[in-house]
Amino acid sequence: MEISAIEMKKSIRKIYERLDEVTPVDFDCGRLCGEVCCVYDAEDYHNEDLALYLLPGEELMYEGSDEFELYYIDSSEIKYPHSWKGQIYLVKCKNPPKCDRSIRPIQCRTFPLIPHLDKKGEFHLIFDESEFPYKCPIVHDHIKLNEDFIKTTFEIWTMLMANPLVYDLIDMDSRMRDNRKTDYEIVI
Repeated sequence: MEISAIEMKKSIRKIYERLDEVTPVDFDCGRLCGEVCCVYDAEDYHNEDLALYLLPGEELMYEGSDEFELYYIDSSEIKYPHSWKGQIYLVKCKNPPKCDRSIRPIQCRTFPLIPHLDKKGEFHLIFDESEFPYKCPIVHDHIKLNEDFIKTTFEIWTMLMANPLVYDLIDMDSRMRDNRKTDYEIVI
């Protein structure tokens, strides 16, 4: 049974609202770093290069947005699971960091945590230690995260993994991390 675009948008909106109820820390973490993840700019890496992939259906939140540019690439052009066919949607803020936070992507809302499946297939949240062209103070300085943020993020990713496409993406990302590194800071 396929869900309609209206039902999908309502579902994504509920996820956004649930994640809006929690924050990683009790203060605006952007003050620690000058919102570096939104505005990073360097000689060989510019903030216009910062784009975020969207999960299936999430692109519906950005249709008609004046503050975000929604675009797609063909799944054959990038390394994505074979189950992902056709268009992979991405979004980027047109005027960082002055974008509408109410529609920021799920991966922004759950940062600095990312979903990870260990080699036994058990689900964990880990700190995102991807190679960014900047340092996130929360990750770098091991700042303690709010428990309600961790719990809600775990619940949301568990729910999202019920979608086979999301599960396949998390599994692929996890195996790629395993090939680069053997230990992670598991949060939950």
